[in-house]
Amino acid sequence: MQLTKTDFIQYLNCPRSLWLLKRDPESYPHGEFSLFLKKLVREGHEVEQWVQRFFEVAGRSSVSFQDVFKSKDGLFARADAIEQADGDTVLYEIKSSTSVKVDSQHNHIKDACFQKICAEQAGQPVDRVCLVHLNGNYVRNGDIDPNELLVFADITDRVLAIEDETAAEIKAALSFLAGDFEGEGCTCLEKSRGNHCDSFALFNPGVPKPSIYSLPRLSQKKRSELVSQGLLSLSDISDDYPLSANQRLVVKAAKENSPQIDSASIKAFLSELTFPLYFFDYETFGSAVPLIDGASPHKQFPVQYSLHVLKEDGTLDHKEYLERQARAPLHLIEQMQSDIGPEGSLLSWHAPFEKSRNKEMAETYPDKADFLNGLNDRMVDLEDVFKTDYVDARFDGSTSIKKVLPVICPKLNYEDLDVQDGSSAMEAWQRMLNADTDEAECIAQSLLLYCARDTLAMVEIYRFLTEI
Repeated sequence: MQLTKTDFIQYLNCPRSLWLLKRDPESYPHGEFSLFLKKLVREGHEVEQWVQRFFEVAGRSSVSFQDVFKSKDGLFARADAIEQADGDTVLYEIKSSTSVKVDSQHNHIKDACFQKICAEQAGQPVDRVCLVHLNGNYVRNGDIDPNELLVFADITDRVLAIEDETAAEIKAALSFLAGDFEGEGCTCLEKSRGNHCDSFALFNPGVPKPSIYSLPRLSQKKRSELVSQGLLSLSDISDDYPLSANQRLVVKAAKENSPQIDSASIKAFLSELTFPLYFFDYETFGSAVPLIDGASPHKQFPVQYSLHVLKEDGTLDHKEYLERQARAPLHLIEQMQSDIGPEGSLLSWHAPFEKSRNKEMAETYPDKADFLNGLNDRMVDLEDVFKTDYVDARFDGSTSIKKVLPVICPKLNYEDLDVQDGSSAMEAWQRMLNADTDEAECIAQSLLLYCARDTLAMVEIYRFLTEI
């Protein structure tokens, strides 16, 4: 059975998940982990184009790209680049990150080690290993200079240090895929929900909703302890089990099957707001390779906003802006200056995101700094209410608007929209730039509807809070 680098990384994350993908692909529930891997591959190809340009400009013609290596054991590798240089064979691993990563989601050294092992088992000796990543300090100014955009890091010694360990893991992966197993459960049980495999629900049908994975910021130690004791349901957690105040509220809400509401705190929060109320939301774009001047790798810049304006008499107006070409957000800022008056509170959801974009734009456009910093001074985070003052176990441990809205305002949702989340909005905006006129307009309308739904959701959540 063929084992690729992507397969191997999935094996290290959850062996059983990979087994299902390889042995019964029709039953495999592709989800967040699969999308994450696809995103890494897509961005890697984007960076690879500039690596090719780098070698072309440097006149280094002894470089080949996407060479395929297959071993007798079933390993398969497609090397990003191979170069014959000064008598050495150099293997290049190309990444879209801005550093060499070795965390739980990315282990670039392990990736490169797999490629080296596979190449050598297929008969291609490798003398040196180099990881190419983006320069996080690079700021685009005109045409991209690959010499400034790219960083070449020699990781040969780090790869050699884990080669025996990686070879053993590869052997174990091949053996695991060749075998059979029975029973439920997978290695993700002790991981946080963000690190669960796509198949978690399939492998662990006994995990209820809500569960211990709904507890905010639960430590690894406590999660492992609860799993080892078979305490997966919130109702199974004893009242004297040591939890934080927020975690305790979630458990109480689950046990009582009722939200935990601090009416006095909600009233105090609402009393601090000043009309007119501006319900505000940005949509942003960021790419591995900067798209516009002034941008850096993965640095996001606003391309759209929606603004619902609620007056004290109950009148509700809507204003919006969508950038339809790849350019810096100066025109967006100028439209905001027309749409947002000097008085009134700005309400956003997860305000640090909007505030950070405003701060960055203020640094880029000093003559707009007073306006943008003023917006930040007036900004209030509506999400904060649902962290401590209105806690419902049905939020499933999250305070994102996508989790809160269907619980408290079930008649309003995103299901009728073509664009339903921020990641899809980013991809749609990029497609719009390259589409013909009719398709571009269709995508633009989808983007406008999505962003408007976000701010309308905030309006309805605000109205819900005023009724408490």
